[in-house]
Amino acid sequence: MPVLVTGATGCVGRALIPRLLGAGGQVRVYVRRDVPEYRSLGVKVAVGDADHEGRLESALEQVHTLVHLVGGPVPERGVTIEWLNLETTLVALRAAGNAEVRRILFLSPLGAEPGSDHPYLDAKGRAEGSIRASKLEFAIFRCAPIFGSGSVLQRFLARGVPLRARAAKMNPIAVGDVAAALLAADTRDAELRGTWGLGGPEVMTLGELAERSEARAHGITRAPATLATLYAREAVADQAEATTQFGLNLTPIT
Repeated sequence: MPVLVTGATGCVGRALIPRLLGAGGQVRVYVRRDVPEYRSLGVKVAVGDADHEGRLESALEQVHTLVHLVGGPVPERGVTIEWLNLETTLVALRAAGNAEVRRILFLSPLGAEPGSDHPYLDAKGRAEGSIRASKLEFAIFRCAPIFGSGSVLQRFLARGVPLRARAAKMNPIAVGDVAAALLAADTRDAELRGTWGLGGPEVMTLGELAERSEARAHGITRAPATLATLYAREAVADQAEATTQFGLNLTPIT
């Protein structure tokens, strides 16, 4: 059955698309601008804004699984964190419901909670609630910080880690492992409704991760405050249930 990925040009999307193709399914993406490299791989590309419900609904016709990857803690200029993480999810849920999509897969950060003092965690927490209240099957993966080429965490480390955040503990998860979890959730035949933690096999401090990635201790260009306050929080996921349920072999961060 077809699967459609929104936010497919981000770090996770680029790791996921080849895996979905390798599994032999029909893959579609819904993006703001055309992606010729995906078309060359046989991916069906639909172009539209994230909040254009009609276009997204058309792209979702006969789709089994919607992988909703639109979101993040650092919105573009003129866009709010709430719009990027909550409003686009509400649009996606309405479009998926109208198109009779069976399942939605969603990534969320550890600590997501409605009413959180961090706007990103608040918006993601409310988006989670909307997904659980929908009629769709769902898998929500609450992730420790995702590490990989082009990830928000990698860009944050490259700009320099504030001293006040260096002691924060986390078990960062490799982007390939996140993609593997999404693939396993998409291809599962049985009904799927649940929330699972995703994290890497090793707990470390943000400072230790910075040293491994050879990031600077002090950045010349300061990271956005939303990122500094987000990564200063402990983010250690209990991934035991997810690894069992989805057959994951977690990759150490080297």
